[in-house]
Amino acid sequence: MPAPLRVSQERLVHAIREIAERDGIDAVTMSSVASAVGMRTPSLYKRAAHRHDLLRLAAGDAVRELMTDISELPAHDSAGALTVLARTLRAYAARAPRVSALIFAAPSAQADPTPASAEPLLTALMTAIAAAVPGDPLPAARTFTAWIFGFCTMEQAGAFRLGGDVDEAFEFGLDALLGAIGARRG
Repeated sequence: MPAPLRVSQERLVHAIREIAERDGIDAVTMSSVASAVGMRTPSLYKRAAHRHDLLRLAAGDAVRELMTDISELPAHDSAGALTVLARTLRAYAARAPRVSALIFAAPSAQADPTPASAEPLLTALMTAIAAAVPGDPLPAARTFTAWIFGFCTMEQAGAFRLGGDVDEAFEFGLDALLGAIGARRG
C-alpha cells in the first residue's frame, strides 16, 4: 500500500485561497480542498475538523500577507499613517477580494482569524488610530474599519454605478472619515 500523500500547510492554504478567489467562499468545502491537494476527504479531517477551520487558515494567511504589505510602508505622521493604511487595505482587497473579506466578515466566528493571527493587524490599526485621534481609539477604529471594508465590498461587487471616478470617491470618503473621527493632521 502506498504511503499517504503528505500535504504541506502552505500547499493546503494555497488551495483554500485559490478555490475561494476563483469560485467563492461557499465553494471551499472539505471535498473541494481535498481534491485540490490530491488527498481523500477523510484524510483532510485529520487536519481540519470542518470547513470553517479551512476558512480560518485562509483568513490567518490573509492577515499575514496584509501585514507584510503594511510592514513595508514608510513612516508617516498620524493622519498620513491612516491614509496609507486605508489605501493598503483597499489594494489588498482588490488583489484578494474574497479572502480579504474573511479578515473582517468571516461566515462564522469559527472561520475568523485566530486571535493570535489577527493580533498584529489589530495592533497596527489600534496604534495608528490611537496616534491620530483624541480619546478612546476603539470607536474610531471600528468606524475606520467599517468604512474601508464597506467601500471595498461595494467596489468589488461593482456597486458604484452612479458614474464618476471611484478612486476620487475613495479619497473623498477617506478625507471625510479622517475629519469625522477627529484625526489630527501631523
